[in-house]
Amino acid sequence: MDLPSEMLRLLNGEKFCTLATSYANRPHAFLMVFTYLSPENLLIISSRTDSSKVKHIEENPEVALLFYNTGKGSEPPISCTLYGTASVLPPANESYYRESHFDHHRDKGAFIKGENISIIAVKLRHAVMSDAQDSVTTWAAENSCTQEP
Repeated sequence: MDLPSEMLRLLNGEKFCTLATSYANRPHAFLMVFTYLSPENLLIISSRTDSSKVKHIEENPEVALLFYNTGKGSEPPISCTLYGTASVLPPANESYYRESHFDHHRDKGAFIKGENISIIAVKLRHAVMSDAQDSVTTWAAENSCTQEP
């Protein structure tokens, strides 16, 4: 099932999101640049290989990502939380994803390219979006049986 158009507009129009992880039963949040690859229903992020983000994902791959905008032009403010499973890609399989991410964020090359930078793919399973009128839209991947936490 394709993402609703409002969610796609948010994913294609914003550069930053908040990544939430849980490690040792403690929540953590990180500001990230991201790239959405719609054909694969993947979100790509990158991080230093020795970072706490990578450690958290390797221990517990279930993540949530918060996206929002405050309204642009005639568009109303919206927020969207996406839930998915993250994996640190092995170097042998990550070049296409690294290049796609870099193509979207050439000004952030220090955070995407380099020997100590891991590429992380998040397979999206479920999403909840809310607008300024508190109208809620949900989405679930076709093969997903995951419910909202």
